[in-house]
Amino acid sequence: MKFPSPEPSLLKSLRGILGEDDSPDREIILEQLPSSRPVYRFRCAGGDKAVVGKFFHAFPPQSLQDQGVVQEYDHYLWAAQNGLGWEAGLLPRLLGRHPARRLGLLLESVPGPDLDYLLGMACSNGAQDALHAGLENLAGLLARFHARPVSSTHLSIAEALGYFDKLRRQLGDSGLLSPEDEAHLAAEREKWPPRLSRFPDSPVVLHGDATPTNFLFPNGRAVALDLERLRLGDRLFDLSWVAGELKHAWGWRTGNWQAAEGAIRRFFEAYLAAIPRGSELEERLYFLNPFYMALAELRIARNGYLSWDYRRALVAEARRCLAGGRSL
Repeated sequence: MKFPSPEPSLLKSLRGILGEDDSPDREIILEQLPSSRPVYRFRCAGGDKAVVGKFFHAFPPQSLQDQGVVQEYDHYLWAAQNGLGWEAGLLPRLLGRHPARRLGLLLESVPGPDLDYLLGMACSNGAQDALHAGLENLAGLLARFHARPVSSTHLSIAEALGYFDKLRRQLGDSGLLSPEDEAHLAAEREKWPPRLSRFPDSPVVLHGDATPTNFLFPNGRAVALDLERLRLGDRLFDLSWVAGELKHAWGWRTGNWQAAEGAIRRFFEAYLAAIPRGSELEERLYFLNPFYMALAELRIARNGYLSWDYRRALVAEARRCLAGGRSL
């Protein structure tokens, strides 16, 4: 996307936000960030503060991506109203938006490494201490989300099974699944529903997109980004997503899937310690994580930037999770 021409009113607003309104001639530096949508970091030359803006492709927003930015803005407002926002130290500070200039969301930039960086260091240099500290902080952050009061209705297993069906269809349409994979996943689809139904839970507030680049670790705490998929649902869509990403990190970087087990165990232990629930939650997590972690691995396998052979390895690991999980 070509960045909108620097309108004086927008630049003045940004300088004020950055604390540089008394320096009208100081250059504002733009840095495009990796994203599927237009996302830029702004800072004034020589300044310390920075802000991040997510932009619409067009205004008024029409595409699903642009509508997602509108939804994310609303979710930041909801989180702040419900004690989960910047004041609680869980999210970046929401600074506003400027839709007429296609600026759909403006946030204060958060310094610090993300989970992907910590995983890379742990896999390549054995820097486990920093990763474990980050995972403990992340567990505490997710526990804060999941502990928000919501309706006491029981979860349906339909969402998890429906997502399993969607992933099977997408991977099958891409040609990634062998006939053996198709048969194995179809058999697992029939075997898991009774097990899923044995361990009820209530809906919780989910982050909804618990991937490594969506969590930063400034000054010994965890901060969540990208709230587009914030919703009510099964906590395992957050917890087992993290576990699946940990498996993927070691599988992709080292080929040793089992090396992730210590980090997964540390993360789950920290979560169970942080949330006021009894042994029934620990039992549910133990018995159902293999299914939801397999979903995470199948989800990652859709990514075309990964090699074909590695995507096939993700499918094989998901199969192992599903079959092994039923033997617990």
